[in-house]
Parts: sequence; C-alpha cells; structure tokens
Amino acid sequence: MATPHDEIPYAGFRPNLTAILRKLGLLGSEEHVEERIRGSEPDFAFGSLIRCSVAHVDPATGVASKSGDIINGLARRNASNDWALNCMRQFMAELPSRLEVVVLLSNDNDYVEACFRRLRSLHPSMKRVNSVAYSDGRVTWVHTVHGSSLAQSHINVWLDGGNSAQGLKQRAAVEAISHVLTRELPAVQSEAAGATVELQTVPAASVCIPCTGDRAENGRASALDQTSSSEPAHGSAPRFERLSRDGELFLAHRYDDGLYRMANPALGPNKHHAANQISVDMGEIAGYLKRGYLLRMRGERSNQVNLISPSEIRIIRG
Repeated sequence: MATPHDEIPYAGFRPNLTAILRKLGLLGSEEHVEERIRGSEPDFAFGSLIRCSVAHVDPATGVASKSGDIINGLARRNASNDWALNCMRQFMAELPSRLEVVVLLSNDNDYVEACFRRLRSLHPSMKRVNSVAYSDGRVTWVHTVHGSSLAQSHINVWLDGGNSAQGLKQRAAVEAISHVLTRELPAVQSEAAGATVELQTVPAASVCIPCTGDRAENGRASALDQTSSSEPAHGSAPRFERLSRDGELFLAHRYDDGLYRMANPALGPNKHHAANQISVDMGEIAGYLKRGYLLRMRGERSNQVNLISPSEIRIIRG
C-alpha cells in the first residue's frame, strides 16, 4: 500500500523541524509541523530546492548520491552549468503575493551565499539582513540548521542559541523573523538615500524548503573574506574615511563581490567572525553606521583591514 502523500515530507525528523519552527516563532509552543502538512493548509507550503530532485554521479565510482559535496558544489558552479539558477528562474522569479517568509534548511556559509547570489539575480532589490537572512523588503529568506537527525548534536547547539557559531546563527535567524512577525522591516533599507519600504500587512505565509549542506563549523572564514579588491572611485557616492592616530588613512574596503562588510558590536568578540558580518552596498553604509554598526576599512599604508567604530569615521559626500 502506498504511503499517504502528507506523511512523506520530512519523514524521520518532523520533531526537529517542529522545534526549529517554534524557535523562529512560526509555530506556537503547542503546535506541531504535522498539523501544517496537509493539502488544505492555507498559510504554510513545503517544497524542496535541491535535495529531493538532484543526484551527483561520482566520476570515480559511477554511483549517484544525493548527499556529500552536491550542495556545497552549488557555490562553485558558473553560468554555463548553473542548473540551480535555471530552476530558480523558472519557479522563483514570480512569488505568491501573500508570501512573507521562506525558511531554508541549511545555514552552511557557502550555501547561504550561493542561494543569496542566485536569488538576488532574480530579485535585484534583495539585500542581506544578517549572516543567515536576506530580504527584498517584501519577502524575507532565512536559513536555519537542517533538521536531519544525522546531525542531532548540531541541531541541539543551534536550538540552544549560545555563543557558538550555530548559536549565533540561530539568534540571527530569530531576529530576522521577528521583524516580519511584528510587521517591521528588516534592516535592508538605505537610510542614506532616505528610502523606506513597508512590508505587506497580510497574514504571514511561510515556505520551508529542506536542503542539505550543513557541516560542523570549524572557524573557516568565507572565501569572500579571504580575497579583496581596492576601493574604487565612486564619483558622487559618499566617501568613508578614518584617520588613525599615526596619520594612516583608512577607507571603506570593498570585497570582490562589490559589497562591504559591517558588524554589530553587540556580538562582542564574535563580531570579527565572517559568518556574523553582513554584506551591504555603498548606499547602505551610512544607515548602518547611524545604528552603531562597525565598518571594515583598509589602511592605505599598512594594507590592514579592520573593523572601525562609526565614531571614528568621517563621511565625505560628493
């Protein structure tokens, strides 16, 4: 006898998924995800971005696998073989008008960045909210730990929300979701440009997309933080400067993706971790400085890239 359709999604780790969604505030303390996985469900929808549809054939063994390097390999694909972007372009270019939250089950740094880059190509107004979330002002996408019981200790650390890498990612995810639940805009608008975008005040609909790719955090910095480019000329764009006590001039440091890195000082020593910093464009820097965020700046003489307090930064407008 065939298994009923509603019993198939997340089979074997629904308790973990329930705990994750409760932590995000998307399920009540007495609610279970099983109650939402049904054909008549009006507010929640569930699907698969990668995991259930794609297998990788090992060139050495000829064996097809749906785990291992397949998800992390997503970050390395280019335009000529980017089947993931082709899939997203077909199914995610136009989103339901009621949609407000998408929860993706994997918060591996490379995977978050790979998804963000592709979705931003479809929705150009998409901006990073924090290390695990991004938004276009209408739909907020949040990455969480995967719910598979194969990584139960990993999940427990995320749920605990301590000062570990996973704990900080949990707190970042909860913060991003809280803006939606309270009908506040996540921190993506450009205060420097005076732009404000309001979220729709309609009943929230969330989409949970199971994706693999989690691995234990080992303190490895994102590849984006290991390479850099010099500060470009921006014409009439604002210029951010800091003059150190020894007279060295520091300028806002632009990374190879064309964006800048900022950090919330409330994270303490963890603000120096690449995973806890947000990527912003030039027009967003001033707004985040007003909120107390630190900016990564490069010294012209020492070539050092440091997080600089807004109190030390001078904004020169073109």
